[in-house]
Amino acid sequence: MQGTSPSRADAPALLLMAAAFLIFGLFALLRPESLRSAMDRFADTWKKDSWHPYKMPLPLLRLTVGGVGLAGAALFFYIGYVALTR
Repeated sequence: MQGTSPSRADAPALLLMAAAFLIFGLFALLRPESLRSAMDRFADTWKKDSWHPYKMPLPLLRLTVGGVGLAGAALFFYIGYVALTR
């Protein structure tokens, strides 16, 4: 485990990552069918007809991927806040 806290120089990168996670999470919550088709196209370039999260039902995909995106955004916003207040 790292023993140092984030510095003010880390704050812009942290807030950028938080914004990216927030956009991804909101996109997953609002447009899960578009996310599924994008994941399908990406997965088919690697291995045809393999299992991927895009085969989940839309409500489960919406909650899982959207929840992870929003949780990641909250985590990065918090770490950015800690970096800015030190």
